[in-house]
Amino acid sequence: MVVSAAVFGGVAGGVFYGINGMLASADTTYAVQSTTPGLTAVAASYNSESTSQSLNVTGIAALGLPSVVSVTNISVQEVENYFGRFGRNSQGPSQFKETVSCGSGIIIYAGDSELYMVTNYHVVEGATTLSVTFVDDETYEAELCGYDEETDLAVLRVSTSELSENTLSQISVVTIGDSDDLIVGEQVVAIGNALGYGQSVTTGIVSAVNRTISNGDTSSSYIQTDAAINPGNSGGALLNMDGELIGINTAKISSTGVEGMGYAIPISQVIDLIESLIGE
Repeated sequence: MVVSAAVFGGVAGGVFYGINGMLASADTTYAVQSTTPGLTAVAASYNSESTSQSLNVTGIAALGLPSVVSVTNISVQEVENYFGRFGRNSQGPSQFKETVSCGSGIIIYAGDSELYMVTNYHVVEGATTLSVTFVDDETYEAELCGYDEETDLAVLRVSTSELSENTLSQISVVTIGDSDDLIVGEQVVAIGNALGYGQSVTTGIVSAVNRTISNGDTSSSYIQTDAAINPGNSGGALLNMDGELIGINTAKISSTGVEGMGYAIPISQVIDLIESLIGE
């Protein structure tokens, strides 16, 4: 029995060793095949690229959110007094009503004592009071520095002495990119205050460049994207996959049966204007 057990153990050990050797040989062969040119290498490159892209959106959001603010516009509008219709000559005193609207802005420049944010003019139009909310959810009163109605751009500023240490530690100035280098199909990320709910992130591609849209007597050139742009996103950032600002979200086509048609002002076309508005 002892001899039989020894023989069995030796055979089993030999078989086990042989199987391990075969597996090791198979692993070695696979490793060699995976480094040879061809389909396997292409697949590995594709998988690596896909992983990198999926992580990039998260990374771009982390880079972009500290540079984007929510803008609140409080204005007073004159409205007709409904009951005045039944008075003499169907006229009565007007009423003044406070209205609140929301948009987005981008921290574009930090001076020695002031922080400057670019947004759309239609976001701040008619405001009696303007405020901005930073990534830490702290809100501060802002001042209109300058605007250009034709290009639908405006610049706000906030005194850095008014900001808390916590806010200053969390915000950042956006990095400016080159919108002239954009190509159709390139991935982009949009960040803004959608519907006034706070900052949100969407992603898509560049659907078209140099898209001309008429607005009354004027026409302007825009970046068209299918990244979701909703009310409240106006004035927010359109970023490339390097985290650089390449557009200022400004409009979308809102019509039954139309989806994925948003527009952004190309940053390279207006950076000089923005600098002049900061200097006003």
